[in-house]
Amino acid sequence: MAKNYKYSFKLYSSWNYENELEDLNKYSERGWQLVKDGMFHRKFVKNENIRYRYQMDFRRIEDKGRYIETFREQGWEYVDSNFNVCHFFRKIYDPSLPEEEYEIFTDRESLHEMNNRWARIAFVACIFFGIMALLPGIKMIKTPSVFLLLNFITNMVVFIVLLRGFLIMRNPESKKNRRDDSIFITVFLAAVILGASGSIFLTIKRPNFQGEWISASDEVSIDNDHFVDFEVNYPDNYYLDLGIVSKKPITFKVVNENGESVYNITDSNFHEDDIRLNLKKGRYYFSMTCETSYHLSYELH
Repeated sequence: MAKNYKYSFKLYSSWNYENELEDLNKYSERGWQLVKDGMFHRKFVKNENIRYRYQMDFRRIEDKGRYIETFREQGWEYVDSNFNVCHFFRKIYDPSLPEEEYEIFTDRESLHEMNNRWARIAFVACIFFGIMALLPGIKMIKTPSVFLLLNFITNMVVFIVLLRGFLIMRNPESKKNRRDDSIFITVFLAAVILGASGSIFLTIKRPNFQGEWISASDEVSIDNDHFVDFEVNYPDNYYLDLGIVSKKPITFKVVNENGESVYNITDSNFHEDDIRLNLKKGRYYFSMTCETSYHLSYELH
């Protein structure tokens, strides 16, 4: 027995919503009628006895009942809402009626207001993601790393796409001749998901710890003492904040699993932040040599 429902997982951009409406109309012509519109999917039921034309309104509403009734009085049947922002309506299609009968907004001012509502949200989102891209971008100048680069690229991609949408919605006439950008949105969404997942992975796997060591007495004799083991899960630039206070110079080292020193300093009064360590994947440890009392503080990030 044939199923009486089906799903569509095609992605659409808010600034090119006409493409979604055109597809909904084509589905209806083939006997599939919309019953549920989600962020990433649509659900249809089979009904070949009727054909609809669909339209969408974009606004946040408080009195949903009155809002739906207003459109019902104009001949539009309410179908579904997406996050109480995108609202879908439909009207039974009669090919003998002019196309203007199926326009949900009959005046340019109302359509312009709907586009502006979306554009305002996109503008605020542009500012947010622009700042989120700018912060790691600035930090990368001083402390370059794969983690910061991935954050910068991911937020910049979102910023560019939202800016594109904002500019289109500010000039809606320009989008009438644009091609369907579903593939573009799919690639964009995949890039955001991969970028966000990558950032989470790099954050979890990145060594990040701090501590301090203070001698118990003035009579100290330490020769290449091995302490603080840590593991690097992916090659990158890592940064060490190091502080040394002692009566005589002490030697501090960062040593890899082969016993090779990748960083060392000998000093009695030293403090420096963001010491760049270009570390490969593997295990490392700190080593210290001293003959006097000391106060050692460190943070790896």
